Amino acid sequence: MSKPTEAEILREARRVLRVLAAEHTTLVRLNAADFVIGEKARERSKAFKVGADIVAEFRKRGWLSPAPAAEEAYALSDAGLGWHLRDAARQDPFAAQHRVMVAVAMQTEEGERIVAMNEAESTLGRLRHYGTLDAVQFAAGERLRRDFTIAQLSPRLGVDYSAPALADKRSGAPELNLTDAVLAAKRRFSAALKAVGPGLADLLFDVCCHLQGLEEAERDNGWPRRSAKVVLGIALDRLALHYGLRATAPLRGRIRSWATPEIFSG
Repeated sequence: MSKPTEAEILREARRVLRVLAAEHTTLVRLNAADFVIGEKARERSKAFKVGADIVAEFRKRGWLSPAPAAEEAYALSDAGLGWHLRDAARQDPFAAQHRVMVAVAMQTEEGERIVAMNEAESTLGRLRHYGTLDAVQFAAGERLRRDFTIAQLSPRLGVDYSAPALADKRSGAPELNLTDAVLAAKRRFSAALKAVGPGLADLLFDVCCHLQGLEEAERDNGWPRRSAKVVLGIALDRLALHYGLRATAPLRGRIRSWATPEIFSG
């Protein structure tokens, strides 16, 4: 087998490193010739495959680092993330003007991992970028969003946060086909919203998970202009307390309820 050309390496780098950065996943050995993206991909016939020779070239450039707790698996390194961010900006300079790409340390089940994040894509990211939210508030909101994504929760007009996380709301049957990771994320998500409390949890659900803007939230709830920013800060502080990111809540005025308590009864 001939050595891949520089053009082939760069083409594969744009294809593979983008996925590793966006999905916070790893390259795992499939066989002597190929790697696949993600441990679960081994079980699929149409997995996202990457040639072992390409992986070797990535490692020579320092774009990959060994992944913990996995046999012959590699995660995106800081150098790989940096190359991806620079290349993405060169490939699409117009879109790059509207992105705020940063390298962020995220806590996962496997430990801390550096990932690429476009801070302009979400309300929380924009508020953090302009200094409205502090680092702890932003981290709490992103953790809630991550659990929402892992839990595979589809958009709904109304959410029963008090319902058991293990029940399929359409059929009432246990979700036996879901992975442990999905079920664990559902439990964490439900527990976090219950800890935050009525109304505040509604705003977190809309802003963190559905990426709703604050002005839209104010219109939907009939709140005064600029009030959603204050309510969001209180909600994120409570969320940070629940996650253990803060020892005590900042001193603010108390808000007893922003929605009907029946949402959380049960």
